[in-house]
Amino acid sequence: MTDASRQTRAAALLSVASNAVLTIAKLVLGLVTGSVAVLSEAVHSAGDLVASGIALVAVRTSARPADQDHPYGHEKAENLAAAVEGLLIVAAGGYVAVEAGRRLADGGAHVDHLELAIGVMAASAVVNLLVTARLRRVARATGSPAIEGDALHLTADVWTSAGTAAGLVLVLATGWQPLDALVALAVSAYVLFMGVRLSWRAAEVLLDTALPPAEQAEIDRVLAAFEGGGISFHKVRGRRAGSKRHVDLHMVVPPDTTVRHGHRLSGEVKGELVRALPGTEVLIHLEDH
Repeated sequence: MTDASRQTRAAALLSVASNAVLTIAKLVLGLVTGSVAVLSEAVHSAGDLVASGIALVAVRTSARPADQDHPYGHEKAENLAAAVEGLLIVAAGGYVAVEAGRRLADGGAHVDHLELAIGVMAASAVVNLLVTARLRRVARATGSPAIEGDALHLTADVWTSAGTAAGLVLVLATGWQPLDALVALAVSAYVLFMGVRLSWRAAEVLLDTALPPAEQAEIDRVLAAFEGGGISFHKVRGRRAGSKRHVDLHMVVPPDTTVRHGHRLSGEVKGELVRALPGTEVLIHLEDH
């Protein structure tokens, strides 16, 4: 197992554990207080728990080497996981919106034990903030889309938990119970946005969307350094799969270039591309004029 695989697996396990504890705490608190905003947070955390479980399976699967059935590797399992995570978030956000709308139509339900609910929501925001910081560090170090997706979930949880706590403070200060449902509606809108965004980004990778312009420009910069003296490049393509980039291109060399010299040149190009964009697999097709 590589160091990156160990990091992503440990991060996914941390996310599963924190989401399990927070889901149970919020569910119990929501039932005790009768707060739809707190219950909406419990649903959101439950969705994150399922999503973090999917992320854990995905990072384990993506670490498997290429085989006969998957000759290009298993890295896209992480992108598929991120897409599913996004859809789960959308479903959770829709449920919260419907429940909050029903409560508003009933004139808002009475919320008990507001001080306790505020304390738990504030604590949830702090816990998720700490876990998110860890996940973001791992995502940056490994390029894992599944861990990045988990970090995005928990970032949403930080804001929604803090927003729920703020809304409950207003209910406590004003005594106006419908504020609880209004906060839940705001939470659901944010959750829906984050879910759609995550699924869309994952779908782009699954559809082999080209690399970002900044990365493509870096590839062009490296290739430009080798051009001249009869050497040129065309049909340059790049895509992502999980934490890896895949780049393939055609390299034109002078007709008198030997096979050995051609492979040495292509090896130098590959080396420079990998140094410029770590985690890149490069395939070069040699051609002569």
